[in-house]
Amino acid sequence: MRVNRASWHYKIRHIGTDFGEVYNDSLCRYFWGLVFRISFGLFLSFIASFLVYAYFDSPDTLYGTLIVLFLVACVALPISAIYYKRKMFGEPPTQGIVFEYIKAKKRKICPLIEYVGNR
Repeated sequence: MRVNRASWHYKIRHIGTDFGEVYNDSLCRYFWGLVFRISFGLFLSFIASFLVYAYFDSPDTLYGTLIVLFLVACVALPISAIYYKRKMFGEPPTQGIVFEYIKAKKRKICPLIEYVGNR
């Protein structure tokens, strides 16, 4: 399987790493590493949001209302931005990394990943 270095999942998978790519990386390890990084990021966002909310203490106050609106915006804005960017650039629907992982699990073999694109 080929993974483009400009893809979103490649950028997320290699966030915060100083070392180079693993050239014998399988699709399964790549997929679960991506899932871990996304889950960890969401967990940290949840903790940070909870701490900000706890700082302002009460949803009855103006600050509490602002925090709730901020949390809703933190979820809604990225989702709508991704949707409209894809719509604006006319990106054709592709079979993503999740679909490739499901196919590999069905075949009971995880292919090796070949990284393509600019470094």
